[in-house]
Amino acid sequence: MQLPGARKTILVIDDMAAILEHAKQLLKEKYSVIPCTSAKQALEIIEKRKPDLILVDINMPEMDGFDFIKKIKEDERYSDVHVMMITAEITSQTESKGYELGAENFVLKPFAQAVMMKKIEACLG
Repeated sequence: MQLPGARKTILVIDDMAAILEHAKQLLKEKYSVIPCTSAKQALEIIEKRKPDLILVDINMPEMDGFDFIKKIKEDERYSDVHVMMITAEITSQTESKGYELGAENFVLKPFAQAVMMKKIEACLG
């Protein structure tokens, strides 16, 4: 349970440091941001601190965004965490697969701050 007035936490997963830094700069005024460079590292982080929202890149080495979403949505401890996917390009196939696995929306790179914030606000309610 979150305290009234407490900042919501967003875990951002992307293997590119520049993307993580950009996301952090865009979100830090309103949210607590945890940057993470791999899905495996993110799984360790959420064991310690369950975020309100996860932004996960689709294309990453070791474990891609689809496999990450599948893994957390199958775990009852995290199945209620909001998830949005980050991608440089979206196809109907990518979008369909993401929604099937439990993604709530998609954020395109490079990030457009106004659009990104609206999608996050809609997702978090």
